[in-house]
Amino acid sequence: MGLLLHPRTKKHLTSFINDPSHALAVIGPSGSGKLMVARGIAVALLGLPSVKESRKYAYLTHVKRPDGKQDIPIDSVRLITKLLKLKVPGDRAIRRIVIIEDAQDLNEEASSAMLKMLEEPAPDCVFILTVSSTQSLLPTIASRTQKLDVQPVALNDALDYFGNNFSHKQIESAWNLSQGCVGLLMAILKDDKKHPLKIAIDNAKAYLKKDKYERLLLVDSLSKDKKQLALFLEALLRLLSALHHAMVARGNKTQQEKILSSRKLAYKLQEALDTNASPKLITLELALNLL
Repeated sequence: MGLLLHPRTKKHLTSFINDPSHALAVIGPSGSGKLMVARGIAVALLGLPSVKESRKYAYLTHVKRPDGKQDIPIDSVRLITKLLKLKVPGDRAIRRIVIIEDAQDLNEEASSAMLKMLEEPAPDCVFILTVSSTQSLLPTIASRTQKLDVQPVALNDALDYFGNNFSHKQIESAWNLSQGCVGLLMAILKDDKKHPLKIAIDNAKAYLKKDKYERLLLVDSLSKDKKQLALFLEALLRLLSALHHAMVARGNKTQQEKILSSRKLAYKLQEALDTNASPKLITLELALNLL
């Protein structure tokens, strides 16, 4: 499998492919490349030639939160139940895969239905759940999955992997911003206009260039979707971290202090959002107090 992976992640991935169980949780933060890893595992287990070919495979089901929704509804899980009743031709031990993207978005009813499927698994099916943390899953679901942590890669590994297509400077810059998270690293290098965190980083860059009045005008649009606001804050933190390290390298103490103050503010607001503080108050404080 030609994926760029941390050696420990690669070792555990290979072990699972050689001896799969009925369910795997692929764990990592936004931008870590969880979905890429999940698709790679699916291709290997199904014996397909490529990820591109897997998109045509009728018995690989990909479920995610519908656009404009805050969670994965029960109807999505009911569809899986119906699909699992279909007979699959062939004699491979694994003939169908269900990928649940961002399984932490399963609502309560959908989680209960998912648990039932994991308790009574189809013998020829493997469930692959991508998730930011197993703590965000029902404990009963988490306990029924093997775990695969998608860890960030080292700069040298990124340079070796991408060196034929990008310059050292491009790779190092993308690695610093992604902090070694492969999904985001690839999205930055390839200028992927569809990667959610890459989009959020581009929006955060534009936000930093705006004055206080222009930021206040964005309060309503930034606060209307809590999940998008969380992604924006994560992108902002990554951007501020990269800027801070750059100022440290240059020895610019004045900018170091300003950026550090903004990093602390963004962390505080991220924690506030996690504890259900008002999104509008968070975006208002961000507009007024960010550098």
